[in-house]
Amino acid sequence: MLIEGDAKLRREPTVGKYDLLFNDYYLRHVYKSTIAALRPHYVVTMGDIFSCQWISRDEYYKRIHRFKWISRQIDSQNKSLSGDHAYYYLAGNHDIGYGEETEPYHINRYVKNFGPLNREWLARVDGGTHRFAILNAMSLDKTRNIQYRQQAWQFVQQLVAERQERPDIPLILFSHIPLHKQGGDCVTSPITRYHNGFVEYQDYLSPSTSAFLLHCLAPTFVLSGHDHNGCQAAHSIKASAAQAISLGSTGKTLFSSRDLCDLTFEELDEFQPEIEEFARQTVAPATGFDGTGAEAWDTLEVTVRSAMGEFDGAAGIFDISARHDRSQLQRHARTFGRTVEARAHGYEYRYHE
Repeated sequence: MLIEGDAKLRREPTVGKYDLLFNDYYLRHVYKSTIAALRPHYVVTMGDIFSCQWISRDEYYKRIHRFKWISRQIDSQNKSLSGDHAYYYLAGNHDIGYGEETEPYHINRYVKNFGPLNREWLARVDGGTHRFAILNAMSLDKTRNIQYRQQAWQFVQQLVAERQERPDIPLILFSHIPLHKQGGDCVTSPITRYHNGFVEYQDYLSPSTSAFLLHCLAPTFVLSGHDHNGCQAAHSIKASAAQAISLGSTGKTLFSSRDLCDLTFEELDEFQPEIEEFARQTVAPATGFDGTGAEAWDTLEVTVRSAMGEFDGAAGIFDISARHDRSQLQRHARTFGRTVEARAHGYEYRYHE
């Protein structure tokens, strides 16, 4: 699987056009050479294909042509395909906007050209099955157009039900916005700004949304974008808090993962301080991940570096392979440089830039 970070195709005045031309050829070279060498089954673009969602219709379709030329896809002006891999896309804040900015027009034209905001598929891997899911992370936290948030959370709840029914199928989760982390864990700090009560800017998903995804979906791997610098993290999850946390006059308490998974997204908003306390007690970085290796981990997360030239045209390769003797495969994960290797569920997982 080839993973491409934020590209941010933009428009420049005359002087900048030469920079863009060089950038487009550079990105096409990165894409073409990587595909030719590795022949992946899937190509996933992690969002922010565009530099701004407010561009005109004519400019939007010019940039779509540029993007498809770079990635060697068929459109009205480009008639050649590269390989037989499938394409998947995540919507980023520069594609459809943060929660405070979401507009039906921007979302509808994105869906028309790049497919659903929330989607999943199953893939056979060396005799076993993995579930892959793409989330519309732009609408998971407080969003002005409630319909898109409802759609995002309905999809999350669908995934929760599927995970409960088939916990033996490992989940690989894609989200443009990374999961919440403490300051210092990555280059980017955990900053979120609101306007009129809706998300105007965010570096990470909220602590409560992140805790819900980790506890209730239990993904093996999370692949995210947004942070151009990239990051690797290992999350360790406790099934219960030190003591039950009261949820006000509802009579509900928050003690275990199951209690959290029974909440609606409206309740995540209403009891945000209580859920953040639950997250502090149950979610922590796994020890040893960037050293000798971690064994007490539950979810690994790789934030993919941007594909822009100033970040060296980074592209990531994510590979899954089965071990012949799965019963002897101890759970383990480590990171070195920009590579993450892990063993779990009888499989070996490897992300390499």
